Amino acid sequence: MLVLLIAVVSSVFLLLIHPLPVLFSLKAAIIDQLGAELPNPAFVNNATTTLEAYGFEVTYYNETIDVGFFKELAKRNYGIIILRTHSALRDDSKTVDLFTSERYVSSAHSYERENGLVVKGTLYYTGASQEYFAVTSKFIENLEGAFPKSIVIAMGCWGLKPGLEQTLAGAFVRKGATAFLGWTNLVGYLHSDNETSKLLTNLFVYNKTLGEAVNATELDFDYWSQMKYYPIEVSGLRISDLVAEANAQTTSKLQLATQSYDLMQTLTTTDSQPKVFKIELNRAGLLDVSLVSK
Repeated sequence: MLVLLIAVVSSVFLLLIHPLPVLFSLKAAIIDQLGAELPNPAFVNNATTTLEAYGFEVTYYNETIDVGFFKELAKRNYGIIILRTHSALRDDSKTVDLFTSERYVSSAHSYERENGLVVKGTLYYTGASQEYFAVTSKFIENLEGAFPKSIVIAMGCWGLKPGLEQTLAGAFVRKGATAFLGWTNLVGYLHSDNETSKLLTNLFVYNKTLGEAVNATELDFDYWSQMKYYPIEVSGLRISDLVAEANAQTTSKLQLATQSYDLMQTLTTTDSQPKVFKIELNRAGLLDVSLVSK
């Protein structure tokens, strides 16, 4: 009995001091901030079908994409994040901000405004200016949670303006994302929709690398805008590599959990005092083991 107890405790201890790496998540989010004024159901259906065909659980958002929504984004465990949202270059041309659907009100989000987490963003494309809250790279860096090796596809303008890769894109990567894909300049929304559909087909259906898939997208000649990726080290990465790694690590954790459970069951049957053990994987992907005596 003592030997079995030592074995169980040792297994759990090793898991706690040597946690397995963060898993890439087979969950995907399509965040369609443009959906109300510039809907494209064909794009949404195509993206959803492509992702689901390759094992992703897809959640589509086109309502209540406000500051509060973005505050929760890093806690929702999405491996693929498609941002069909407006983004804009700041007036000083030093950073890029991501629009929400929340109308700007000077009395709202005072803490976030005072600390540079949100700013006022103005849209002019309808002919009349419209003011919204936009979240900053500092906002992304200060989110609770982390992105699980996520691939972030930013469909709006300026997401990867040359020289500003460390702002919005860098914030997502520093928060755990593996790669950030975006446009170098202004981009038309239909062009972005079409090329993002092509991108997803190349990444999933044809299993191309990030570099190959991005390079296969076409220039928006109206603005001379190109899709790029960040950081450059992810050029040779395939989504299938992340999926395979996640599946292998999940299998390994389940095997460890099963082994610990078998040991605990043996210990329980050899001990005169009944015991109840609980084993589960927590949100960080670590093994939680609890013992309840009764």
